[in-house]
Amino acid sequence: MQKVMHKLSLPSALRLSLKQHAMSADIPDDDELNKLVHKLDDLNVKIEAIKAKALANRAKRDY
Repeated sequence: MQKVMHKLSLPSALRLSLKQHAMSADIPDDDELNKLVHKLDDLNVKIEAIKAKALANRAKRDY
């Protein structure tokens, strides 16, 4: 059986890792942790928008 790897952006990977480490270390969901997660989510949204714009520009150029 072959594993399928989904490509995550760096902020998504960091968010996932942070949440997993917080859970395994019994770190409570405090304000500081939530702020970090929110910042990573915001950064990911910005990255996805830039990627979409780059793909659209590439499609226009190649067309």
